Amino acid sequence: MKVPGGVLLADIALDRTSDVPLHRQLYLQIRRQVLSGRLTSGTRLPSTRTLIRELGVSRITIVNAFDQLVAEGFLSSRIGAGTYVADEWSAQQRPQPAPERPHLSARGAATISARGDLFSRAPQSWSPDESESFISSQGAFEEFPVRVWKRLLSRHGSRRDIDLLGYGDPLGYRPLREAIANYLNDVRGLDCEVDQIAISSGAQQAFNVLAMLLLDPDDAVWVEDPGHIAARLAFQAQGCRLYGVALDEQGADVSFGIARHPRARLAFVTPSRQHPLGMTMSLGRRMEWIDWARDSQSWIIEDDCDSELRYRGPLLPALFGLDRNEHVIYVGTLSKVMFPSLRLGYVVLPKDLVAPFAAVCTVIGRSPSTLMQAVAADFIREGHLQAHIRHTRGLYQRRQHTLLTELGSQLGHCLSAGPVDAGMHVLGWLSEEVDDLHVARSLAQRGVYTYALGEYCLEQRQRPALLIGFAGTAEANMRRAVARMADALKQLGLA
Repeated sequence: MKVPGGVLLADIALDRTSDVPLHRQLYLQIRRQVLSGRLTSGTRLPSTRTLIRELGVSRITIVNAFDQLVAEGFLSSRIGAGTYVADEWSAQQRPQPAPERPHLSARGAATISARGDLFSRAPQSWSPDESESFISSQGAFEEFPVRVWKRLLSRHGSRRDIDLLGYGDPLGYRPLREAIANYLNDVRGLDCEVDQIAISSGAQQAFNVLAMLLLDPDDAVWVEDPGHIAARLAFQAQGCRLYGVALDEQGADVSFGIARHPRARLAFVTPSRQHPLGMTMSLGRRMEWIDWARDSQSWIIEDDCDSELRYRGPLLPALFGLDRNEHVIYVGTLSKVMFPSLRLGYVVLPKDLVAPFAAVCTVIGRSPSTLMQAVAADFIREGHLQAHIRHTRGLYQRRQHTLLTELGSQLGHCLSAGPVDAGMHVLGWLSEEVDDLHVARSLAQRGVYTYALGEYCLEQRQRPALLIGFAGTAEANMRRAVARMADALKQLGLA
């Protein structure tokens, strides 16, 4: 509409079916036109009478919108002369050279680059409701005792004490720390005290806090190769130099690290079940690592990966329990034995690291929900965690056997896999000439989700293989799940 002395307001369109009041719609649309430069400084707006007629709204609608725009400095009202776009918008509306964007920090750019390059090749998503999944981190969530959890949640949900509703201890809810200390001392023989335990939002947060606490940019860090991706990213984000330590049948070879990269500030190892290859570090090799940490005055982060999910063979003592020099830091999580969205992990620290760890935690984020910690404490203390682990351990062992049977029957001509003593996945070995990264990506495009062993490699090349999870697929569905994989590999010309 064209108004003498006014401006074209053809872009104003009010939606009477919207939940947004009409005066608010009018305000937003005029504001947008001012900010975009369509309504320039000094432009006279149509009179109230004109807007009432053209827009079919009441006078109070116009007045409310204009009053808000005047109050915020978008418009100015001149007695007897009408309403205008305020003068101060002239500077903002003049053409400006494109400003230089602020840059990310070197650490931020390196972190994003490392993660982007890595996970752009990995499966991006899957439905946790699917009855068939080969994702190695997906467990039998349908088997979790939700009725017990609901009862415990109800027990604590009505509490109003400051221990539950306040910010909480940076080290975590003490009853949960006590429950975890008892659990670790009974099951893993750690001989730790409750005051050495800190609760984290999963293992990843623990890695991030420890990297910030213990490492400086350009420090040398040893990681197993192939090895744990999440930990590797935490150290890369800190700007550290990563060096891969080769593996043999006894686990990570400390002599290899000493020969190739003699000085390291920290080493990260998974002795209970090496991730992703699956071997258990021998007792002799564990003592070599402890001796190295003592002699070099370096730290070891021990991720006790899948120690609860052991099906065969002895469970050897944790490095933390063998170390008398307090150079080992033990990290565990409840994600796989309970459920990932719980976001509860734990760290067992040398005594002189407890206060510094708590201080860093207060800087980068508060401890997890105290309510969830209270429920988890009762879940562990009353024996429900141990019962659930015993149940899932037997279940996963049967699912592993069924998976291996079907892989041998349907894909034995192009893929070989053998039983594992612990964990939630087997390795499906492919022919030497196959690119496992390409295979994993292509399978994901066809709705079959696995991970490529190549994703986990830093310097040491491995034979191509896929990490094939068995914990998330029921035995009754395994034949169909493997058939889907076989069809997808056939489409790729590999089966």
